[in-house]
Amino acid sequence: MKTHKTIIMCICSVFSLVCTSTMALEFGQMGNISAGVGSAGVALKNSQWALYYNPALLAMNKKSGFAYSFGASYKTNIAQATSIDIDNLQAMPDKFSALFEGGGGTGGGGLQGTVGNVFGNMVGAADPSNPTSDELNTYLTNKGTEFGITITGGTNNTEDILAQLQKNPEVFDSIKGDLQSAIGQTTEQNPQDSESLGLLGSIVDNLNGKNISGLIEASSNGTTDVNTLLDTIGPITLSAGTDPSLRRVLQDVNTINELLQNNDFSLSTQNGIVLNIGSSKKRGTISFGIMPSAYASATAKLDPSHNQIIIQNGSDYMGVDFSNGGITIQKSDGTNYNNSSILSSNANHTLNATSIAIVEIPIGYGHLFETKLGDIAVGLAAKYIFGTGYGYTKEGNYENIFQNFSFTFGNIPQTHTFGIDLGLAYAPRVAKNLTLGLVAKNLNMPKIVTDTATNATTRLNTQIRAGVSYGWLNDKIVFAADLDLLPNDTISLSRPKSQIAGGGLLLDFKYVDLRVGAMYDFRSQSDEGMILTGGINILGFLDIAVQSNFHMTTNNQLGIPIPSYLLVKVGGGFSW
Repeated sequence: MKTHKTIIMCICSVFSLVCTSTMALEFGQMGNISAGVGSAGVALKNSQWALYYNPALLAMNKKSGFAYSFGASYKTNIAQATSIDIDNLQAMPDKFSALFEGGGGTGGGGLQGTVGNVFGNMVGAADPSNPTSDELNTYLTNKGTEFGITITGGTNNTEDILAQLQKNPEVFDSIKGDLQSAIGQTTEQNPQDSESLGLLGSIVDNLNGKNISGLIEASSNGTTDVNTLLDTIGPITLSAGTDPSLRRVLQDVNTINELLQNNDFSLSTQNGIVLNIGSSKKRGTISFGIMPSAYASATAKLDPSHNQIIIQNGSDYMGVDFSNGGITIQKSDGTNYNNSSILSSNANHTLNATSIAIVEIPIGYGHLFETKLGDIAVGLAAKYIFGTGYGYTKEGNYENIFQNFSFTFGNIPQTHTFGIDLGLAYAPRVAKNLTLGLVAKNLNMPKIVTDTATNATTRLNTQIRAGVSYGWLNDKIVFAADLDLLPNDTISLSRPKSQIAGGGLLLDFKYVDLRVGAMYDFRSQSDEGMILTGGINILGFLDIAVQSNFHMTTNNQLGIPIPSYLLVKVGGGFSW
C-alpha cells in the first residue's frame, strides 16, 4: 500500500507542476464517441479511444477492441458575409438621389415625387403632389409668426426666410414635428412609396434644427445627388425605421464592419485507427494507434492606419461611420481616402495563413491500483510524431492582396519527434459508477518546424483536461463531461485561445447507440456560441457524429443554411 501511495503522490506532483507552468494547445477531437457527447472523453472508461483522451482508462476497460474514425470540421465568422445583399447596398445611394429629385412645378423648382408629397401635406398645398414655392414660403412665414418672428423683405425667397427663422431654433423643432407627421400621412396615402418614405423618415428623425433648414433648402432647389445633399445638410445619420431595405443596409454594413475588425476561417481534419488488446488479469489494456491530423487557418488584418470605410465615386468621396446601431454618411475627400480608407491603394493590409499536418503513432498502457479508497488507474502513452507545417503571409492593398498567390511547396519542413501523455482515473469505492479523470497531453512540449528559412516553429504545448462520468443500468446510460483546465493555444490569429467545456449522454442499446450533448468555447473570440453535438452507431460498423452551432447563414450559393461551426465524422468500432 505504501508503494501505491508513493507512486500516486509522484504522479500528482507532476500534474501540479504542469498546471502551474504551461499553457495548452487546442485539445482536438479523435473518434466519434466523444464527438457526440460534447467532446467529453477523459473519464469515459468504455470509449475505444482512451489512448487519445486518457491512457489511464485503459486500466479500467479490459476489453479488446478496434475503432476507426474519419472526419473534418470548419470554424468561421465569415459565413455571414454570404448573406449580405450586395444589390441593396449598391442601390442605396441611388435611393438617396431619387428621394430628392425635383423638376417641373413653379417658383424655386417645384417639389415632386416622394419628398414633394410629404412637403405638400406639410404645407397644406392645393395639390399635395406638387407644392409650389409660394405655398412653402407661406408655410414658413406663418411658422415664423407662430414663434413671434416677422419675415421681412418679401416672401419669395425660401433661403432668406430660413435665414430669418434661425433667430429662434425652436421653430425648426416644430417644423421637424410637422415633417414627421406629414411623412406618416403620406405613407397612409401612398403605401406603394413606404420604402422611400421610411428612408426619408430615418433621415428626418436624426436631423436637428440646423440641418432641417438645409433639407428644406435642398428640396426646394431640386437637389438631385447625394454629394450636393451632404454639402447642404451635412452628415446623414440613418437608423432602423420602417423601410425594410434600409434595415437590411444597416444590418449588412454592420456585418461588414465586424468582419473588417475580426475575421477567421479555419479547417481541420482528425482521423484515426486504434487497436486495443485487453486482459482479464490485473494488467490493463495495451493500445496502438495511428492518428493523422491537419489544421489550417487564414485571417486578414487591416492596416491600422487605413481602417475607415471611405468610398470613391468619380471625383466624389463619402465616408461611413458606425454608432449606436446606426450609420452616418458624410462628405469626405481624396486626402482622407488616400490616407485612411481601407480601399486606398496606399493601404497595407495583411493576409496570414498557417497550416500544420501531424501524424501521431501512439502506444499506450494503463495500470490499476486497488485501494481502500477505490480504484486508481494511471496510464502512459508514448507517441512518435511526424509533423510538417506551412506559413503564408502577404501584404498589400485591398485590390491586390487576394490576387497572385505564390505558394512555394518545395521546401516544406519535416519534423520527426515524440510526445508523452500521462493520465489518471479514479473510481471511488463508495460510488463505483462514478469515474473521475485527469490527463496531461504532450508533457514534453514537442516542436514542429513550419518554416525552414526563418526556422519558425509551432510548439505542441501541454494540454490539461479533467473529466467526469457516471453510469446507470450497467453503463447502458452514461453521463460524461470534460473541462479544459487551462486555455489552449490555436493557430488562428483572430481567435488565439480556446477553452472547452462540454458533455452529454450516451444511450447503449443492443443494436443502436445514441449520443447527445453540447459544448461551449468560452475563450473563443469568434462568437460561435453553444454547439450541439450528437451521434449514432448502428451495429458497430457505422458511426456518424455531427456538431453544429446555431449561427446559421441562409443567403448562400448552396441555398441551404450554413452554420459558422460544423464537424462531421464517420467511423465505427467493435469491442470484445
